[in-house]
Amino acid sequence: MTSRNTIFTKVHHFYENLVATLPQAQARISMLYFTFDDGEWAQKIAPILCQRAAAGVDVRLMVDEFGHVADNPRHALRNQRLLADLKTGGVKVEIFRPHGHRLTLSNRLHTKICAIDQTTAFIGGSNIGDHYTTWDDQNLRMDGDLGDTFHTLYDFIKAHTYTGTSDPLPKMHLSRLFAGDAQVWLTVPHQRRDIRRALLNIILDADKSIYIRNWYFIPDREILDALRSQAQNGVTVNVLLSDRTRVRPIDVANYIHGHKLAQSGGQVYRYTGGFLHDKVAWNNRGQILFGSANMDKKALRDNFECSLTLQDPALTWELRKAFEADIERSVLQTPTLFPNCSLTHKAISYACNLASPWL
Repeated sequence: MTSRNTIFTKVHHFYENLVATLPQAQARISMLYFTFDDGEWAQKIAPILCQRAAAGVDVRLMVDEFGHVADNPRHALRNQRLLADLKTGGVKVEIFRPHGHRLTLSNRLHTKICAIDQTTAFIGGSNIGDHYTTWDDQNLRMDGDLGDTFHTLYDFIKAHTYTGTSDPLPKMHLSRLFAGDAQVWLTVPHQRRDIRRALLNIILDADKSIYIRNWYFIPDREILDALRSQAQNGVTVNVLLSDRTRVRPIDVANYIHGHKLAQSGGQVYRYTGGFLHDKVAWNNRGQILFGSANMDKKALRDNFECSLTLQDPALTWELRKAFEADIERSVLQTPTLFPNCSLTHKAISYACNLASPWL
């Protein structure tokens, strides 16, 4: 069955739709987020989760141990109280602390998923937190016969936590995961880099144009070489990245990658309208990669990430429209921009680039 896809280019519209949809859950809700930050929107969502739990719905929420403290440090204690209240209200709260399976504390949960029964799922770039409403981000709603994929994925990730390593891994063929007609891809630390492979396929399958919009732009050599080669072969390569992020060394490091791509004929736009937090790529063949993974080594290798590939002409049109609107608030990184920077800026860029896998 073909799933129906709805794109939200404004985070508060995503939250409004999520709040309206959660009360419809009849059997199960599974949520996996880097953080569930106390504020207006969390306070709207939390009582709904408790109400559905009281009605007999299996309500599960997993948040990253580091994320729910560090994403908004001022709310660290409030967030802990909120999760405690959710537990008291019958929600099964799981704190993701990596354990077993050769994992280390650097392997974080970075997914952003809410699955409701077998019929609706939300996935994209935004966690739950009021500050995300001030960022440029995109989220996707899927409706249709989605099956148990995202609920089983919750069980799979739980088996990689400190409290879940005694649980058996659910039976999942990770190379053939589908939700409706969308294929589901994972980054599983030390096991799978499927999102990276899906991204490379979208780049290499393009014969006219490639579009990438991402919070980070720190591609590894193979991905950057693929983009440069496509640009040199006449494919229009468009990259929209956040000129400023919350990790300032990344903002300096990505000048090098942008410069190399611009030298090869790629168009690199540095978004200056605020934080741009998206993680989306698509090509002229209608292939779309949409999910939680940034374009950096940590996301494509070391974190638990989840993205989808799908083909949807209407969605591609919406993405293209949003891209063209956002480049109006961006600066084009020309081939002369980086060479004209100061020697100090260049030195810091190279140093930060070397350190980027640990940022």
